[in-house]
Amino acid sequence: MNPLALSATAATVAALLGVALVFLLYLLKPPLRRFLVPSSLIWERVLKQTHAGKDRLRWWLSVLLAALIAVAIVVAVVRPELIPTATGGTKLLLVMDNSPTMATRATDGATRWDHGVARAREVLQAQSAGTRVWLADTMRQIATPGFEDRDSAIERLATLHVAHGGTPRVPLPPAGDGGAGEAQIVVVSDGVQITEVPRAARIESVFEPVQNAGITAFELRPLPANPRRVQAFVEITNGGGSTKEVALALTGLGGRSVARRLEIPANDSRAELLDVSDFDGGPIRASLVMAGDGLADDDNAYAWLPLRRVIRVGLVSEGSPWLEKALRAQPRVILDVTTPARYADRRDVDVWVFDRHAPRMPPAAPSLLFYPGKAGWLPAQTGELENPLVAGWDAGHPLLESISLKDLIVERAQRTVARKEGGDAVLIAAAGGQPLAWVHEQGTRRVSFGFSLEHSNFALHAAFPQFLNNALNWMVSEPILVKAGLGTMELPLADAHVIAADGSELAANAIPGGSLVEIREPGFYTAVSAQQRLRIAANVLDRGTTQINKSSFEPMVVQGHAPVRSPPPPLRPDPWLLLLLAALGLLAFEWWSWNRRVTL
Repeated sequence: MNPLALSATAATVAALLGVALVFLLYLLKPPLRRFLVPSSLIWERVLKQTHAGKDRLRWWLSVLLAALIAVAIVVAVVRPELIPTATGGTKLLLVMDNSPTMATRATDGATRWDHGVARAREVLQAQSAGTRVWLADTMRQIATPGFEDRDSAIERLATLHVAHGGTPRVPLPPAGDGGAGEAQIVVVSDGVQITEVPRAARIESVFEPVQNAGITAFELRPLPANPRRVQAFVEITNGGGSTKEVALALTGLGGRSVARRLEIPANDSRAELLDVSDFDGGPIRASLVMAGDGLADDDNAYAWLPLRRVIRVGLVSEGSPWLEKALRAQPRVILDVTTPARYADRRDVDVWVFDRHAPRMPPAAPSLLFYPGKAGWLPAQTGELENPLVAGWDAGHPLLESISLKDLIVERAQRTVARKEGGDAVLIAAAGGQPLAWVHEQGTRRVSFGFSLEHSNFALHAAFPQFLNNALNWMVSEPILVKAGLGTMELPLADAHVIAADGSELAANAIPGGSLVEIREPGFYTAVSAQQRLRIAANVLDRGTTQINKSSFEPMVVQGHAPVRSPPPPLRPDPWLLLLLAALGLLAFEWWSWNRRVTL
């Protein structure tokens, strides 16, 4: 960008001022020099008769050459726009690919995105100042792109960055949007994650094949036969063009670690199971190291090892196949089933689940109750509700994290009065504010449902196992863990503060009923609000990102370990530099004519 660039009118005025300055300089007369001659009258008459017209012509020729030199220098410096800025000027559609693979490091140490920005600046600076630019990106960071002047587009280009989340695509304006259909289209990309580039587009490719391996799956799994034993499932994908040796390491709290060295063929994956039963509860990081790795975002992944490996659950029921099957499917649960007649409070039970029954005295452990009936330690019942309509629920509560109850149908429920002064809070409400489910958070935690699973479709919901997991974690005070990818994330927490593992805080924007935050790097994050706290494990875990060499623009060609680069684009001369060269030529001609006494 030229900071001295002027409009055509301003450049014309500057050129005229330069010509005027040259003309004024020529009007300045040097001081007269005195010579003694025998008779000046005779010589003056001779000069007027023989040299008057010729001297005047030489003077005007010298002025013309000096004026042309001044105009060439002024125009070359200010670089005026050659096309007016009004409608009808040149239009450029510039699309920046900021998909995750653009963060790949090239062999010179810069990323593909760095090269793409530099290439885009060259494209913009080669345009005249009157060009209207429609700048957009494939990850929709510019939500509503529109035509703007060239210098504004260069400034907006600096605000873009590589982003995650969503499907990259090439956005284009409607054909009738201010003549956009006739505009020049330029797409700057590596061609890995975008598809359907317009045929009329000019592609500025920044692709260069490099080696890369990444973690594409990471999960902690308790053994079904022994929930106290936990294995880490890790999948590593080699997205390079040759077989590579990768060092894999799992690290946790207290210095616990386990490592493996793996050899993975080109464009292939390898799965590993590692025993982490001896690790302390909390975050576990999987990391890999490979020589020449081109992408850092997929080199680390995070998971959470529960603080309590096993939860002993006591189910008190006359018989509930749905509930018993769902509890046995929970990976950390050891289930004991008994009938109400044989129930007795035990200290070795972590959570009690009561189905259509409530004991006379509250249990010492947290409890989950379905259609409990009357008990002195529970809210009072005042009758029955027939086909109550579910009107709302507390989506921000940890129990309902990632759960929607839009399709919940209840045939019959207890009419209950929740005791707010006793620490009861409504979790699910029917029309008119009548509670269908409520929680008790003071002292021993408990969750009560006014309906049974047999009188609703709750057990048939796909989210029912997730609710049981949330409930067990909440009642035994395990932190709620949210698994997320990188990119913009919506949190069900109002006015949330998101803190990274190093203590830095991420910028969060408030939205109705929640907050929006952009997570750019894998890691553990904590979202804190006035009501609750969430743990977030953010990972890439995407084969499409790890396979950074599958470009649709250029084939991956590797000879040995040195990639074959595409030839650089041909050099195009700068018209303003040519104008300066023309000014130098005029100066040389002026010097020659002066020495030849043509302009003297």
